[in-house]
Amino acid sequence: MAYLTNYTFNKLCKRLDIKQEIDLQAFIDYIYKDESLFYFFNKLELKYLFNYKNLLENDEKYIVEYYQKVPQRRDTKSYVFEKPGKLKYHLTNECEFLKQDYIDFHIPQDIIDLGDNVVEEFRNWFKLKKYAEKYFQGKLDVSKVVFDYNMRFTPKYNLKPLNESYKLVIELPNSKVHDIHSEFNYNAFLNNIEEIKKKRTFRFQCKVTRTLSKFDFLINKTDKEIKDRIAEVYSDKFIENYGLDNLKDLFRYSLKLKRELLKNLTAYFKWSFENKNLNIDELTLDKFELKCCSCCKENILNEIN
Repeated sequence: MAYLTNYTFNKLCKRLDIKQEIDLQAFIDYIYKDESLFYFFNKLELKYLFNYKNLLENDEKYIVEYYQKVPQRRDTKSYVFEKPGKLKYHLTNECEFLKQDYIDFHIPQDIIDLGDNVVEEFRNWFKLKKYAEKYFQGKLDVSKVVFDYNMRFTPKYNLKPLNESYKLVIELPNSKVHDIHSEFNYNAFLNNIEEIKKKRTFRFQCKVTRTLSKFDFLINKTDKEIKDRIAEVYSDKFIENYGLDNLKDLFRYSLKLKRELLKNLTAYFKWSFENKNLNIDELTLDKFELKCCSCCKENILNEIN
């Protein structure tokens, strides 16, 4: 069997393409038998839920019928040690990399905005200064990094200086799966679902508000992007009459309910299949073009030799 961290599993669920859209009938057949929940989600979220449940179930029938290959991870140019490539799986749940926290270092937005060449210049400078090594030795002074940056990049590219409160390090706790079986309460789950449904019915009473809730992802966009997108659906005057602040409040509330629902559904899926280690067949992961962890491979070869 192969093992995934929660982080990689969630990434896989988001990036794995499905050959067709998940309609209402597919939602009922393959996700959850309550059609009212279908209307909470947009197309991408429905795909995520479908992937989440059916990967846990690990049914070859669904894999062959519905799935396409996973695109390789792209370099977003946001972090110093970020690399493009394939997501990784592990051959044992004792692998040291399966248990490690994720640590990287932010690249300032001003550097990202200047393009790939300057991003690579920053990465090379960061590595040459051995800031990562100093961090892991407990000797890194972030204010020194900020000072060095301001001396080099600020004048060279006419950028705003970084301040000493700049968040340099990103630390994500290890996301390996914990045993949720004993924590899950099925009756509480059902009650939570009904409560979320009631809240949505009360808040989104007309077709307009229900339609607008499908665009809640726009909350992270600029005001102009929000106005332009909603104008495509209704008219240029819609937001002027409805109010941009009112629309953002609607988006926030929709996202709040959706996150509650997603949290409950994914916990239910895990409990249903008792898939405490997210262990999936290696052949399945190879079909999705995931890559086996190099440490796991080395350990297996050492055991054979």
